[in-house]
Amino acid sequence: MELFGKIYSTLDDSLNVLSERQNVIASNIANANTPGYKEKTVNFEKVMQDIVNSGSSLKLKTNSPKDFTNLGLNNSESFGNAFVEKQKVQSVPALDGNTVNLSSQMAEMSSNAIRFQAVAGLLTKKFSMLNYVITQTAP
Repeated sequence: MELFGKIYSTLDDSLNVLSERQNVIASNIANANTPGYKEKTVNFEKVMQDIVNSGSSLKLKTNSPKDFTNLGLNNSESFGNAFVEKQKVQSVPALDGNTVNLSSQMAEMSSNAIRFQAVAGLLTKKFSMLNYVITQTAP
């Protein structure tokens, strides 16, 4: 039995995936002028569908074998690289081989930030309801 239920772990995983997606988008923007750089993406819907179908949460990212890991098991892959994909080129790449479309990346970053705020708001509401139940229950 989970302490807070599946909804809390799903919302937590959503925040983690959206955070990693934001990092990938920021990396794309930072490399917009790097010759040969290939745009990367994180498909939020696909990753979340995989998590829901597998019935397990994301693995913790560790920097050292001494770090805490899920259930004490050694996690060999960092969670960020597990779902970063190369973007399929939708348009003609620049002459230097760079495939980053800066305007679409800025739009993706804005959209991702809105999603993150929405999920964080849902999680805040769920914890507020839980707090209300705990504090308003008479012994």
